[in-house]
Amino acid sequence: MVEGLAIAVGAKKPGNGFRGWGEGLRSPAMRWRVLLLLRVAAIASAVAGFLDFVVAPLQGRFAGEFEDYQDYLTAAQAVTRHTDIYGAFLNHVQPIPVQGFDYPPVVAWLLQPLAGAPSTIAATVWLLVLLASTVAGTAIIAFELLPARWPRLELTAVFSFVYAPVTYNLWHGQMSAVVYLFLALALRSWLRGKQFSLGVYIGIAALIKLAPVLLIVLLLRRRWWVACGSLAVTLALGTGVGVLALGIGTLGEYVTRVVPVLGQQNGWIYNQSAAGAASRLVSHSVLAFQPSSTVMTVIIVAIAGVAIGVAAWIVRPAEVSRDVRGGQFALAILAMLLAGSVTWFWHLGALLIVMASVAALIAGREVHRPRRIAIAGWAVLLTTGVAAPLFIAFTSMPGLIALSHSRWWWPALQLVSAPALAMAALFVVLAVELRRQPRADGSSCDG
Repeated sequence: MVEGLAIAVGAKKPGNGFRGWGEGLRSPAMRWRVLLLLRVAAIASAVAGFLDFVVAPLQGRFAGEFEDYQDYLTAAQAVTRHTDIYGAFLNHVQPIPVQGFDYPPVVAWLLQPLAGAPSTIAATVWLLVLLASTVAGTAIIAFELLPARWPRLELTAVFSFVYAPVTYNLWHGQMSAVVYLFLALALRSWLRGKQFSLGVYIGIAALIKLAPVLLIVLLLRRRWWVACGSLAVTLALGTGVGVLALGIGTLGEYVTRVVPVLGQQNGWIYNQSAAGAASRLVSHSVLAFQPSSTVMTVIIVAIAGVAIGVAAWIVRPAEVSRDVRGGQFALAILAMLLAGSVTWFWHLGALLIVMASVAALIAGREVHRPRRIAIAGWAVLLTTGVAAPLFIAFTSMPGLIALSHSRWWWPALQLVSAPALAMAALFVVLAVELRRQPRADGSSCDG
């Protein structure tokens, strides 16, 4: 780990101000100290996580709000009672933060066991499922992407319980933890060339949250037709089960009434997509939905198209190193997060794939300008892992309403967009570096 940082900041030219620090990081004494500190942090994180997310719930003392779980429970109960699973969502589309169950019908059908179990037991089991998904997903990312000499187990413990976008899912009962696991599994299949399982994992993730379907650009560019086929079959089976279980009318309601709400221009502070940042730039649809702007629609669609197009453009069927393949998947994840109409703060756990990939590229000396990509990576980590959660923790709806009537409203909204801007910067830097990677014949991708 420390060697990777040293590579990122260490200088090749005389007079580089980072040279002494880089050499210091390479020293055995410094590596030992950092490793010791990391192990202490890992033990503390694991103990705290075990107490918060296992012991406390089993004793009935869990401190999380778990409001997202309540939406899932309401939908599961609606399935068992044969009522409208989207009733609560459609009745609470204003203001933006107060909505409800907005997943495809098959998800509500799969959640039925929650309605059949005692409430306390169901909530505890659900939390343990999310916890297992979080830890497993982080471990897969660490062990698949990071060098073997790095303390991957310790990093798994730290980021599973300290990185705010993934721990948010645990405190609030958010299903994004399950999507996070399937994205990690998709990464594993991508790196190992397992086409069938790759398509299945992306398909399952897309049946929960729509955005992962954009990862199909990776499959198309590598001409992995088996993966494309398994993705299509998975989506068809999931949709078919939803129709058989809940009827074609429920699917129609989801497509015609729920999806359009999700696709509205949305500048709420939790939305870190490019569309969210653009809406905040003009103070549009921040606290409540406003009529869509045609100009904004054109700009947002153009940005999304460019992001997806660049992610596809970088990928080639030719053989490249494992680290570069990880970088390609990471770039597609960034494109997915930036291109969506809604990328809530709790969706940003997938950025751990990006962070691990960036670290692997630097450690493997696969990038020409490691310092630039390291700075962009640190910016994403700090804005999403520190700045954004602090802002969320110290804000409230009454406070935001009061702020919206002051001269500080617009500057505050731009600060809220810091994670999205940092992701966009990393996307550009990473795309440039990956484009410079050599092909199998030895020529560069941009040559």
